[in-house]
Amino acid sequence: MKMKKKILATVLFGCALSGSAFAEKVTYEKALADAKAYQDSLPNHENAVSGLEPWEAGDTTAAANQMGKWVKLGSSTMLNAGQYASVLSPNAAGQSCLKGEKGFIAGIKKECIQWNSGGSFCYKEKISLSMDTGFKAECR
Repeated sequence: MKMKKKILATVLFGCALSGSAFAEKVTYEKALADAKAYQDSLPNHENAVSGLEPWEAGDTTAAANQMGKWVKLGSSTMLNAGQYASVLSPNAAGQSCLKGEKGFIAGIKKECIQWNSGGSFCYKEKISLSMDTGFKAECR
């Protein structure tokens, strides 16, 4: 008899807990009201209410993001690239970019891996990027 009472109490307790969780219907308005305290605690909540400030989206930012083209500056190596450490593809010259960016246009290194029987004609080449040859480049 004690076992039946324990099982019945456990089942009733479980039903009471699950019944209260599913009894209330949640509406969109109630969900918004419940989330308001969380939204108000966020640091940038004022942006959602007032939008961007004039200094955040004006001509100053538009002028800073002008497009340009990659221009080779001269032959160099990657020993001490500094600001030119961004490696660009060998065909990057003339491609569009953001003005003021700096990079290094890598060179191409070709190596023959399969010759004909006489050794005078290359059938298969291995092509890779070379950091030993290349050009510093700036977006202008």
